[in-house]
Amino acid sequence: MEDEKIERLRERILQCPICMDEYKDPRILPCHHTVCLHCLLDYVRHSSSSGRLFRCPQCRSDICVPRGGVKDFPPNFYVNCIQDELGNKPYFGICDICEREWLVSQYRCVDCDLDICKFCIHEHRLFKHDAGRHVTIMRIEAGNIGTNLTSERSCEHHKDEQIQMYCCACDKAVCVSCVCEFHKKHDTMPLVKKLGIMQKELQFDLDELNANIKNVKKSLGDLGSTREFIKENSDKGVKSIRNQARELTLRIDEIAESNISVVREAERKHMQDIDVYIKELKAFENQLMKGSAFLEDLQEGDVSLELFNCFSKYKKGLEIMKKGVGDRYIQHHVTSFEPGSVRQLSNYQFIKFGSLDVKKKRTIFMQSQESVRVETLKQRLRKIFCFRNFLQLTMFCVVVATLFILIRQFIHSDDIATENILGLAFVLYMTLAGACAFAKS
Repeated sequence: MEDEKIERLRERILQCPICMDEYKDPRILPCHHTVCLHCLLDYVRHSSSSGRLFRCPQCRSDICVPRGGVKDFPPNFYVNCIQDELGNKPYFGICDICEREWLVSQYRCVDCDLDICKFCIHEHRLFKHDAGRHVTIMRIEAGNIGTNLTSERSCEHHKDEQIQMYCCACDKAVCVSCVCEFHKKHDTMPLVKKLGIMQKELQFDLDELNANIKNVKKSLGDLGSTREFIKENSDKGVKSIRNQARELTLRIDEIAESNISVVREAERKHMQDIDVYIKELKAFENQLMKGSAFLEDLQEGDVSLELFNCFSKYKKGLEIMKKGVGDRYIQHHVTSFEPGSVRQLSNYQFIKFGSLDVKKKRTIFMQSQESVRVETLKQRLRKIFCFRNFLQLTMFCVVVATLFILIRQFIHSDDIATENILGLAFVLYMTLAGACAFAKS
């Protein structure tokens, strides 16, 4: 009976409202509520942008941080005295996710207000919060928590035996008896050894994630440069158009505005495509950084079978996102404006406003190695087989041969026929017309 009263007293008076554990170095706030010093430091750092003003986690009153910092909040001597009388007690809370009574919670998610064990924390960190969002997860000092390598306490076929082996053929953790009964001919190894191998694989995954982050950052930088180039190029074209339009009449101003609308429309269209791609790349970058931070924060005791299952699920989602943003072509227009001139002949004026040249340009981002090889092969084939040059040479030879035959027949013919004269004139006309058209192109 006396122990129950002491336990209720601990829960009512000696429990921190943030970590839900017994107070460690309790500090009293101006609103007369008490918080652990370590919890208060984390709370102020994550909830206050200025670090000078925050809200009490219990009554939500505005609290001003003293000039000397959070450590200047006075200790709660009343709570310290009660703790000295009752003695400190380690925290042994149950995980709020799996609710296994034999698993002690070692983490607390402040955002979700959940106590979480070391096996459930991995899935919670990877899938329960949006990428790019800062999440406050604190480690709880929970005394002696054991050295379990998986969340399953015992084998499903042999309740009295712990899971200590791993079957590579079946890809599952088993006990020693299961190895002898069901997995005799399978390749098995100790679970500790398997987790060591998988831990090394996580290091390779971390290197791959960091490489992808570097690639995404480079693509974002190149994409930003392309965006700035389009903006500067469009502004340059608009400036040239407006300088020319000032010297002309109102009708010429209408032509100028028409050209401007073409430039702006092209700019607006491609800006939308780039902005959408930037959002996709940033989402992919956030996912990569989330996975990288997750692996960097892992500690020796966090390695478990559930960790690798959760991370495999995360990698599959990451591959889908990578296929969506990889080998993306961004097409945009490069505009250039050549000012015209005003000429006067007698009482007439001939005005050439200028010519607006719009060329298409296509840039590839997040290019894979396979795409690079295909693009290089295409460029080599274009250099080797240039159909236009071959066609020009063939047409030139045909025209020269035709002229040679007609002139030869015309010279050696005794009777100058009207058909021969007309045919020769027609071929000469087509030859000159083709040459002029080619020169203009």
